[in-house]
Amino acid sequence: MRGFEAFEVLKPIADAIAPHALYAVGGAVRDALRGRLAEKPDFDVCSDLSPERLAETVKDKGMTVEFPHGGVASATIVFGELRCEYTAFRRDEYAVGTGSHTPIGYHLVSTPQEDAPRRDFRCNAVYWDVAEGTIVDPLGGVRDIKDKILRTTRDAETVIAEDPVRILRAARFAAALGFGVEEETARACRRHIDDVDALSPSRKRHEWDGLMRGEHLVHGLTVAYELGLLAKLFPALAACAGVEQPTEHHAYDALRHSFECAAAAPQDIKLAALLHDEGKAEAVARDGNMHAHALYGAASAERELTALGYPKREVERICRLIAVHMYDINNTARRSKLRRFIVQNADIIGDICALMRADSVATGKYKTNPRADRIEAEIEYMRARGVPFRLSELAVDGGDLAAIGFEGREIAEELARLFEMCLKDECLNQREALLEKATKKMQKFAKPQQRHGRKK
Repeated sequence: MRGFEAFEVLKPIADAIAPHALYAVGGAVRDALRGRLAEKPDFDVCSDLSPERLAETVKDKGMTVEFPHGGVASATIVFGELRCEYTAFRRDEYAVGTGSHTPIGYHLVSTPQEDAPRRDFRCNAVYWDVAEGTIVDPLGGVRDIKDKILRTTRDAETVIAEDPVRILRAARFAAALGFGVEEETARACRRHIDDVDALSPSRKRHEWDGLMRGEHLVHGLTVAYELGLLAKLFPALAACAGVEQPTEHHAYDALRHSFECAAAAPQDIKLAALLHDEGKAEAVARDGNMHAHALYGAASAERELTALGYPKREVERICRLIAVHMYDINNTARRSKLRRFIVQNADIIGDICALMRADSVATGKYKTNPRADRIEAEIEYMRARGVPFRLSELAVDGGDLAAIGFEGREIAEELARLFEMCLKDECLNQREALLEKATKKMQKFAKPQQRHGRKK
């Protein structure tokens, strides 16, 4: 069948377990039917064999079976460079309302038709018979893939109540696939949105990170908002819905602008781009204007990201980007002030410029950002003329200053003074010139008798 050529690598496994049938299922099958299979797909396979019987069956056929998942009838098949996630056909039992993503029990079953209802959405419950090269579609998932719809495998209320991670997965799949959410499924997600609170921060973060990598990001974020998920994870951002912006500069309200900004940004700053304006609703409510929205947004983003368990360093980086993204909004900063901003943020200055550009594109009005252009031009100019970006790039160091009489804290203070002077005069970062400046400072303020411990 066209589009399934990559599944040929699974045939040795199918041959090894014959006469038991091996099926591929899940994302790889779905994406093959969409004509969008990845170059190196992740294969999920299944059969009626328990993992233990599978391991016994293939042990003399050049394959190994690993058991990293514990007692969920799951394993990993390793065959050369190929690794496949394996599950036995089963029915799952969940402790509803606990926030657990793992079934508390299961019963092994014999066919894809019995296995399919335990899965989340029908588009993910289409099976490929590896040996026969045919599709098995117990629940109409092929039709849903064609119609670009996310629909639960059983009664939506039951499926979503069993595992609230499926709410996050609905938004993630919407972002990845561009699929809509069938109305009953959407209603069940909204009814059970409070169940998301019981999920671990790491689980929520994992799914959200997947959403942020989606090809249809604006759509996925819109679905997250409509399901109530955005208000759970990023309430300050969700509050920006309907917050109007000056129409001469913006085509969208603050929420849609944030979605567009995330879509326009490079992958490594998409989360900062999504949250960069989330302080606008609070700023309007508290101050009647948006002037301080960057500061409000940095504070709320820190709370939200910390609650989701993001690493401290990543939280700090994102919040710094949010706090400074409005720097020099009128593009009138003096050159020395601009250079000071550049060196103070040297470790993230490229990300700042990228965020400024995404912010402009997301207005729906502008294609470029003159502030980012000016910053990058100044960086290039500074580098070409040897202007230091950090103390270690000064032409002198603490040893040089100690040699002419500076001591202790004076050394750090003088290095900082020389560094600041170099920001204003790009020709100054030469060893002899800096030593001359430092020597004059020493001669002007030194007290030789006290320095050498002599008293009169």
